[in-house]
Amino acid sequence: MVQKYKNSDINLFSKINLSEKNNHLQKKATDQNKKIKKPAFAYNNKDASKFDILENNLVNNEFEKEENIFFSQKNIDDYSSFKKMYPHNLKISKTKIKKPSIKRHINFDGSYPKVQINEPEDLKLNIFQGEYAEPKYLPGGDKYLLVEFGNVMSLELNFKAQGLAKAIEVAKISGVYETLPCFASMIVHYNPDEIKFNDLKSEISQLVKNLKSSDDVVVRSRLFRFPTVYLDKWTKEAVNDYISKIAFKKSDPEFIVELNGLDNVDHFVRVHSGTEYWVASLGFWPGLPFTMPLDPRCKLTAPKYNPPRTWTPKGTVGMGGSSTAIYPDKLPGGYQIFGRTPVPIWDTEKRFDVFKDSVCLFRPGDRIKFDPCSYEEFDAIERKVDEGSYKFDLMDDHKFSIKEYKKWLSNLDYQKKF
Repeated sequence: MVQKYKNSDINLFSKINLSEKNNHLQKKATDQNKKIKKPAFAYNNKDASKFDILENNLVNNEFEKEENIFFSQKNIDDYSSFKKMYPHNLKISKTKIKKPSIKRHINFDGSYPKVQINEPEDLKLNIFQGEYAEPKYLPGGDKYLLVEFGNVMSLELNFKAQGLAKAIEVAKISGVYETLPCFASMIVHYNPDEIKFNDLKSEISQLVKNLKSSDDVVVRSRLFRFPTVYLDKWTKEAVNDYISKIAFKKSDPEFIVELNGLDNVDHFVRVHSGTEYWVASLGFWPGLPFTMPLDPRCKLTAPKYNPPRTWTPKGTVGMGGSSTAIYPDKLPGGYQIFGRTPVPIWDTEKRFDVFKDSVCLFRPGDRIKFDPCSYEEFDAIERKVDEGSYKFDLMDDHKFSIKEYKKWLSNLDYQKKF
């Protein structure tokens, strides 16, 4: 393309009727035009050979060994440039080429990175790390103030955010509409006509200084039990659709198993369903909960899709980073997905009593327990939901004590294998 436009410009320039005074410019343009040769799409074998393995690996007639296709980002970038510059040298039909994922989380040698397995003592400590010496107070547009307590997803920091939200509610600061606690931070929504940013910052910083130790925090925490079909057909369909239309990847449960050093997908199901999950915040869609495992032995890690999926089934259970989420509706998404629940978590019609105060089921501080179930159980619950007769498995008005939680952590058997 560059060569084409260079030729076009020079040819056009050479046709301009220049005066004798500028004949040297015309001569220069003519000389340049003579030197330019049409680019040949044949290049030396040395340049092409480095792509041979990549091209061959991209093509697998039966696609029986897709898990063996590994490329670094540099390989893929080089290959993409190569295809654009030298399409005539590709010997293989485009219809047989399987698209590699643009951002593969792999090592330079093609292997998957291994998640560092922490020692038992480290597991205890990692629950309560990553706090700043002093919180950061940042503007979020002209109506929001962001309070950052640290730079990691931490239960301890989320407990602090929950405590500050309660303190702001009790203080009844003029102009504050609502607070939104997250993993390690909190957003405060306020009216700038009633209170200025610096004044609000001063009031909140004083509340932070007066906060009690997290050991003294007691949060109202409802416990929901969610029947869930793990390794289900619906999320498999979404993943296969992604592979066929967007990019190749290993199946999500297998990917999580390999990254976290688990035995197999059954082991993964036992680990993931072996703990309660703490609702740290809500977003990116109304009602979608971002949760963290309360048992550190069940903490798993996985990167998000890149690029993301265009659709995810309603009720899908997925994981990104160390956070588990439930998709409240059919949505785009990037979490690794592996299960589905028939229980609604977002209801604009408020057909069930649990939605009487909000169209969103959860609030920060709630807990979720995923209980593996069969397809038959799923269908039976789905029918009851459609009829409006489903009874949520809910333990309400429970008080969650941070002090008791830490005590429970200290008595865990960290050698236990799920």
